Amino acid sequence: MSASFSRARAPFILSLALLASGAALGTFIDQAPKRPIEERAGYRVLQADFHAHTRFSDGFLSPLDIVDHAARRGLDALAVSEHNQVFPAKVARAWSKLVHGPTIIVAEEVTTHDYHMLAIGIEDRIDARRSLSDAIDDVHAQGGVIAAAHPTKRFAKAYTPEIIAKLDATELMHPIAYQGQNSGIGAWTELRDFYEDAKANGSFLSPLGNSDYHFGSVLGITRTFVFARGDTEKDIVDAIRDKRTVVFDLEGNGYGDPELVKALEAEPLAARDVDYGYRSTGALDAIGRTLGFLGLLGVLAFRNKPKPAA
Repeated sequence: MSASFSRARAPFILSLALLASGAALGTFIDQAPKRPIEERAGYRVLQADFHAHTRFSDGFLSPLDIVDHAARRGLDALAVSEHNQVFPAKVARAWSKLVHGPTIIVAEEVTTHDYHMLAIGIEDRIDARRSLSDAIDDVHAQGGVIAAAHPTKRFAKAYTPEIIAKLDATELMHPIAYQGQNSGIGAWTELRDFYEDAKANGSFLSPLGNSDYHFGSVLGITRTFVFARGDTEKDIVDAIRDKRTVVFDLEGNGYGDPELVKALEAEPLAARDVDYGYRSTGALDAIGRTLGFLGLLGVLAFRNKPKPAA
């Protein structure tokens, strides 16, 4: 390689070095805030989201990325619930254990034309070709729990009284609550009505607040307060099964066991404000951003490989 060719490539190599330095520095200082241990009514109260997707189906983040995102969002627990598969959730769980992240629960959104159902706390994939009743039995046989996923009128037809009696939980809060009547899958009030109708007919379901995360910054925007005996997968699944979850709607109304709702209303949890880091937080952060930005500009500007001199 000629000296002139090496000199021509120097700006590109320097740009790569700047970009790598900025990325490394940003990774080093980007630490999620420590999640506090909070107790109410004799239980540890965990903040959880039980419905999230990765790029293995129709999400944006990888199973590793979603763990880091959950930590930034201040979540104690996250169920990774891909459509009709569990492998991504197992990858996320392994990664989270390695980096001491939130508790990751293996889940699956059992997805068919007629219904969507969250199988939470399983290890083996549930066959979506099975009847709804048989699929529920398969989840329970694994020690997991079942929740109706966004049971608006569009998705609730499959949930007969006999099926509802076999459910453990239902999504009561979902980002569609922020969309009024304009949601593509129905109105939030339909989720509330599903929960209330089930209760009126003798089926008390654990309310869940989930984000149905695919992309963007909405992970945990609606979340579940879990009254658990610990923070393991089993502790959390047991709490759902035993109806120890609380959800609040946008107007502050609580749903779940009245005593647990009162415990949170009497002593609300500390706010977990999320800083997405759009502004630098100090000198090192500013330096890292600058290095990365300059490196990216350089890579784009000098990416065309010059031809060596003849």
